[in-house]
Amino acid sequence: MTGKISRKTRDKSTYSLYFKKANQYYEVMNLCLKEEKYDSAALNGIHAVISGIDALLVFKGGVVSSSLRHEDAVKLLKEIWIRRDTGEYSEHALKVLKMKSIFEYTDMNVNREQAERLAKHVSRFVEWAKGLIEAVD
Repeated sequence: MTGKISRKTRDKSTYSLYFKKANQYYEVMNLCLKEEKYDSAALNGIHAVISGIDALLVFKGGVVSSSLRHEDAVKLLKEIWIRRDTGEYSEHALKVLKMKSIFEYTDMNVNREQAERLAKHVSRFVEWAKGLIEAVD
């Protein structure tokens, strides 16, 4: 049996703050890729996904995950956004989040291939999130 994912309530109107951050991180990720700044591209992509998840959670449910595990936010996303495609796009988010510890806390640099692979997952998730919010907003 799994426990309920810990969460904090947020006013739904604040989703736009998270959404703005997600878009900024996403734009910077793409700029960094062009400039071959792969570490920065990866970290901005990771934070684009985290902020995108928060934007979707606040937009629909008026909550954010308060768990220390980012993966729990994805579980919460699947709980709140009950759609056919949520599972598919949540997988993109999970793939990005699994790379977070490696890219942030190890002594390795992100190479081009890793940054481009991560960016592909980030793009799929962030564009999906934009579509959901802009369809209702």
